[in-house]
Order: sequence, then structure tokens, then C-alpha cells
Amino acid sequence: MAILSKAFIQNNIADTALIFQRGESIYHHGSYFLSRENSDGSFVYEVDGSYGNYTTQVAIKGEEVLTSCNCPYPGDGCKHVVAALLNARELLLKREKDKVTTPNDDDPYLSEDEIRQQALADRKKRAATEPFTVIQGDMFKGDHLVVNKNNREYCVTLHNPEQGIGHCTCPDYLTNGLGTCKHIQFLVSHLEKEPGFARQLSKERFPFADVYWNSQCNAPQLFSERLDHGDGGLKSLFEPFFDENGQFKPGEISEIMTLVKRVDGDKRVRIRETLLNRVDRYLQGKQLDELSLEAIPEPSLKAKLYPYQEEGVRFGVFKAGVLIGDEMGLGKTLQAIALGVLKREIFGFSKIVVVTLSSLKEQWKREIERFSSEKALVIEGSPLQRKAGYKNDDALFKITNYEAVLRDVTILSNFRPDIIILDEAQRIKNFSTKTADAVKRIPRRHAIVLTGTPLENKLEDVYSIVQFLDPDLLTPLWRFAADHFLLLKNKNNSIGGYRNLDLLKEKLKGVVIRRKKEEVLKDLPREVVNNYYIDLNDEQLGIHGGYARTLAPLLNKKYLTPMDIRRIQVLLLRMRMVCNSTYLIDRETHISPKLKELDNIIDELVVQNRRKMVIFSEWTTMTFLIAKHLSDMGIEFVELSGKVAVKKRQNLIDEFTNNPQCRVFLSTDAGGTGLNLQAADCVVNFELPWNPAKMNQRIGRVSRIGQASQCINVINLIAKNSIEERILAGIQLKTDLFKGVFDDDGPDQVAFSKEKRDEMLNRLRSMMGEPPEPDQEKYESVVPEEIPEDTPGYLNPEVLSRGETDEEALDEVGQRPTEEDTDGAAGVFKAQSPEKIETVLNSGMAFISGLMEMATGQKMETAQGQDKMITIDRQTGEVTMKFKFPGF
Repeated sequence: MAILSKAFIQNNIADTALIFQRGESIYHHGSYFLSRENSDGSFVYEVDGSYGNYTTQVAIKGEEVLTSCNCPYPGDGCKHVVAALLNARELLLKREKDKVTTPNDDDPYLSEDEIRQQALADRKKRAATEPFTVIQGDMFKGDHLVVNKNNREYCVTLHNPEQGIGHCTCPDYLTNGLGTCKHIQFLVSHLEKEPGFARQLSKERFPFADVYWNSQCNAPQLFSERLDHGDGGLKSLFEPFFDENGQFKPGEISEIMTLVKRVDGDKRVRIRETLLNRVDRYLQGKQLDELSLEAIPEPSLKAKLYPYQEEGVRFGVFKAGVLIGDEMGLGKTLQAIALGVLKREIFGFSKIVVVTLSSLKEQWKREIERFSSEKALVIEGSPLQRKAGYKNDDALFKITNYEAVLRDVTILSNFRPDIIILDEAQRIKNFSTKTADAVKRIPRRHAIVLTGTPLENKLEDVYSIVQFLDPDLLTPLWRFAADHFLLLKNKNNSIGGYRNLDLLKEKLKGVVIRRKKEEVLKDLPREVVNNYYIDLNDEQLGIHGGYARTLAPLLNKKYLTPMDIRRIQVLLLRMRMVCNSTYLIDRETHISPKLKELDNIIDELVVQNRRKMVIFSEWTTMTFLIAKHLSDMGIEFVELSGKVAVKKRQNLIDEFTNNPQCRVFLSTDAGGTGLNLQAADCVVNFELPWNPAKMNQRIGRVSRIGQASQCINVINLIAKNSIEERILAGIQLKTDLFKGVFDDDGPDQVAFSKEKRDEMLNRLRSMMGEPPEPDQEKYESVVPEEIPEDTPGYLNPEVLSRGETDEEALDEVGQRPTEEDTDGAAGVFKAQSPEKIETVLNSGMAFISGLMEMATGQKMETAQGQDKMITIDRQTGEVTMKFKFPGF
């Protein structure tokens, strides 16, 4: 592998240092993907280039590296070869690493005792390495405070400091079943260093009767050194509850409440709060079990629940913790809303916090207010605004995201919600993350968890999620691992497999309900649409805002010329492109929050649930970036664009349909018409098309008569606070709002009365986030600000120096001029024939017509004796525009 070092690729493969730098940029940004790996060890890549798509092949033959690329570059060491070799190097290094860490099949597994010993060793190690401070009690025996680096205080009680026997109020001690924790370990080590430790300890007697929760016995425990020393009445007081070893005798821990009444006010006895909390949870559980026998009232909803959704609500309404694990598209959100509304009616709850992905907050708000009569508030803004938001009594549901919980954990703890709903709960699957820790520390009375990822596919995810619902159900962790994991005896204790899955399912039966799509297919609608609202990166917002600011003067012009129309086209197009990735704009950076969101969607639907998906994007460059992601994830896919010959497209469809391992069909809008993709049941629109007809074509490729799955999941990725939100509104309200801009079949006439013109422009300004103009009457004599002729101002000044030409942007949707129509790489139009110019100008009028017709509902007529609004004198080149306002 030394031959494939980065230095070797730079010095021996790349023709120049600059080419290596550009190839490394392609490698990092991912505008390529591994299309296949041949049996001879060679790798074949498809690369999205500046002037077309190229095939690059690399092979490592002993000490020799073979490369080829069909790009126009004349040398052997082009940037595409460099990118391909860097990726091949990464793959080969990973395989070498896997060979080293993968154990032999006959390696023994860790025993239960070995796993327990490792758990103890871990706590001793953390006690020795993590920073703690101690606030000592009056004696070595008794209570002390241990403070961690986050200033959290835990009360540690030592019964026998020499042997480290005692208990702690930390969550780990209460659930780990080890009888110790890092705080106890640290405190013992700290006290042993105190002067006269052994001498003083020999004289000490534990000062009170201590009743606490023993995590080793998983039961109440009594410890006292006073019962046999004439402290009258204590021995007979405890005798009905504890034996001579301090072990709890009654069958139900609720009997502790009898003891609490008997010792009330007795300073010789301390019944620990942690024990009382445990008893309280037990009593609440019993009460809920009794309530579950009663009839459930009908939830106050504006929607009718499907039978399986009613079952989910019945399952969870009388549980303090419930996990709804239905597949995506089965309406987990609606079930959670119904549970929140019902729990308010039954238990009087008034504070519900929804923790979801940032991209789903707006969707939650819309669905809560659509399906119920309750108000929902998205928590955002400054700390003071967020704090005030939680105190807002008008909204039953407060909606926040996982990242915000980290910074608002104190505010949420003081708010003390009645119910916490965790959406997409796989985000806290790793119980060691700060996010998981923050979520679990928020006090709550009930919890609802939603996740479409099947727990049986990722057993390691189960523990943390269920611990949030019921901290005692699967604890301790080391025993959970011993019961259900086959841990190999190697350096990393890697997982060699799972066992006792039936036992785990039995444990989870009381808190988990999961339905698969095929089980409830008869109840489902034809389509289920989910809109994911993605926050743009700051740089994306800056570029998008730059285009919007450049667009504003055009919208404020009194008259729009055909060139203005073309500038508007380019600006709107680029605003859409930057919402996908900055790479589509500058070919240098690759900032794409949408791709990160797509990763999670693919993991849930394709990897975990084994469903087939079609992903649409309007731009071939974006499909390459997505393809690289799929390749890196090891997901088999096929990719279709307009450059694939029509006669070859059926082969791609057959591969997708017939190969069970091929689970993603990646396509531009070339796949939106004439193709049958009904092997899939998921459609992802990476961006929304302008025209709803195109959206319907995309979905129609999958949602067809005779399809095996009669319910299609449609997922739209929408950039928040961008043109895409306006496009969505336009799709929902006016289906042909922008037909005249990008479609050849748009209307060719528009009513253009003065009042309606102003109304149309104001509507467009509003859609673009611009404030409407004041009454135009006051500004009839004012000439709108023009863009300087010597500056291509319709481009964003922030990316002017590093972007492609505007015609290259239009090329992404098939609108780039032919070679004979342009002047070299600059993309400057050469002189056109009058006929072509006239066609272009009338196309521009079609754009204005489409907008005006939507604004007024009236069409403009051509002038009397004319068959066109714009004509050109073939001899003089004079352009004439004639049309008739409605009503004249």
C-alpha cells in the first residue's frame, strides 16, 4: 500500500501540482462515484466534468499503477485520475484495516463474568482519570458530595470506606447492578489519602439507619450499625420489612410507604429519595395498569385515524413510556399528536415538548394545527425568547430540535414538561453522546418515542432509546450485553453477533409497538407526503441572498425587457441550485445540508427497512454528488440522465426492478417521463421542480396501477427561508405560476393592464421575500435603478469570480445554446437571425403572460391586425411590441 501514498499520487501520477490540487478537490467534494470494481482489481469511476461526464479507470498491478480517462485533457495524469486514485486508496486502506481487526471465527466470546469485570475496570479507570472535587462529611462513614467537571453534585454514602461499600445518587449506580460507580471509586481513593484515615475509621460507627435502593439486588436495602446497640425500637421497627442481612422481605416495594409513615420525623432513620422515586414509578405503573382497563375517550382530532393508528394510541395512552416503531409513512406523527391530546384530557397534562430534527420542526407545527385544535409553537430565537416561548400558555405543544436541547437543558429542566416526544429517536441511539445525556436529564412524567428504524436490525441502538422510556427495563448495560451480544475477545471487543433475540422482544413487548407497511397496506392512502425543511449553511444563505438582492432591481423595473426576463431566469435558477449545494455554483466548495439529511433518510428506508427508492434531481451534477454518497455507503444503484440513450434506459430499469440488491434509482427529470419504476415505493425530490406537472410525472413513475405497494412515500427536501419555500407555496396554490418561465408550452398571452401589472409584480416580490412596492402612481416619473452595462449584475457578486457562466447554469436543465450559438468558453451570444431573436423575445413575453394571467385571471390580446406581440423588421432590425389591454 505504500505505493499508493498521497505523495506518490502527487509526485508520480499528477502531471502538475495544480492538477493534483484540483483532483484532490474533486475527491473531497465527491462529484464522482465508483460505478464498478472489476474482477482484475481495477476500479471504474464516473466523473462529472466541466464539459461532460467522463469514465476514469485505475488499477494497481503490483508495483505498477495503470490509469485511463476519456476526458479532453491530453496527458495521462489528469485531475479525474487523481481523484479516482485517492478514492481507490481510501477503499484499499479500509480493507486492510478490516483484515487486521476482524477476528477469526473460532475466537472465543467474552463470558458474563468477564463482561462484568470489564464494566468494573471501566469505572475504576474513569475514577482515576476524570476530574472530581469532594465536599467531605463529618465522618468517613456517612454522606459526602462528589462534584464532576460539569458541576453536578452527587451524594455518595459510604458504609464501609475501606472496602468501598456504599451507594450513590448518580444514575449509573442506580441502574448498573455493580454496587459501585466512578464516584464511589474516586471518593474511596481520595479518603484513603487523608491523615489518620485508618485510626479514625476504627473508632467510627455509621450514624443512622440507612434505607436505600441496592442496584445489585434490585431491591430496597437496610444498613445500620445501631440496631443491636440498644437504640430502642429500631430493630422491631424494621423487622417486618428487612431480614438480619438488611434484605427487603415484602414482595412489593410499595410496602416501603408503610415504613415511611412509621418513621416519619425520626432523625435516626433516612429513607433515601432515590428509593422513594423508584417506589413512585412502581405505583404510577400500577395506577396506569388499572386505568388501562377503562374505556378510552375519543381523541379530539380533525382527522380520522386508521385502525392500526387507533391500536397504537390505545397501546400508548396509559403508559408512562412508549415507543412507536412503525415504518416511515405510517403516520407516527399523527399517533403522537393523538396521544398528546388524549393524555391532556385524561391526566390534565398541559406541557408537551416535541424534540425532532431541525428539518422537521415546521412540519410538526403544520400537522399539529392541521390535525388537532391545539396550538404549536416552534422554539427559536435568543435565550430570552426561547425561555419565554416555553412559558407561553397558549400553545400545548412546544417544538424544538436535538441540537437546541443541548443549550436549553437548564431551561427545559425548569420548565418540567409533562410529556416529551422524541421524533426520529435514533438520533440518541449512542448513549454516550452529549445529546442523549441532555435529553435524558430533562424531568418528564411521560415519554413518547418515534423511530422508523427497526430495533432488531441495530441491537446496539436499543439500550439508549429504551433507557429513556424506562431506565430500569434493560439495565444494567453490561448484563444487557452479556445476554444479547456475542462479544469477541479482541482489542475492541467487537460484536460477533447477537443472541436471545426472542427474550429481548419479550422484554420490549410492554413498551414497543411496530407495524410494517405491508401489514397495514389496505388502510393506507395512495400517497404519503413528508416535507423536510432544511436549514441552509451561512455561506449558502449569503449566496442565495446575493442573488435575491440582485433580483430586486429587476422586479422594481417599470418595464421588463427580454434580457431582463433572461436575467430573472438565471437568477432564479441559481437560487435554486445553491439550495442543493454550493458546488453547483462555484465547483470549489461543497456545502450541502440536504445531502446530510438524505443520508438519514436512506439509512432508515433503504438500509434498515430494505425498501427501494427513486431519487430525483434536476441537475446531473447533483446526481453525481448523490451517487458518490451512495457509493461510499455501499448501496447498489443505477443512475439515469438525459445523456443515457433511450434504447439503454430499459436495461437500467430492469436492473433496478430485478436485482434485489439494487435499491436506489437515481435520476434527473429524464426519468420523469415514459419510465416504469414501480419496483420502488419511495420518491425523494432532492429539490422541487417549478412545474407541478413535473412533480406529478416523477411520482407517477412509481405510483402506477398494479404496483405491489399501493402507498407511495414522497419526501420533499426544502431549504428553509429560501426560494424553495416559495416554490412549495406556488405548487400548492397555483399550479402554473411559473409555467411561462421554464416550460415551452406556457401561455403566450398575458393581460397587462397597469393595475394588474403592479399586482403581478408585487405578488412576485412577495414570493421572493421582497416587500411590495408602494403605490406606483407616486413614482411614475422615477426611472428605476438600472444595472450597469459594463457589469453582469444579474450574477451574484459574491461568486462572480469563481462561478461558471450563466449559460452553463442553464445547461444543467438542457437550455444551453449550441456551440455555433456561443462565442467560446465565455458563453457570449453571437449575432442571431431575426427569426431566432423574434422567437426568443416572444418566449420572454410568454413568461410575463404566465405571471400576469395568474395575477389577473385575464388574457391580453394582440393588437388589431397583428398575430404576435413582438415583431422585428428584417430590413432595419427595429423591434415593435404591440398588445391590447383588457377592457379597451
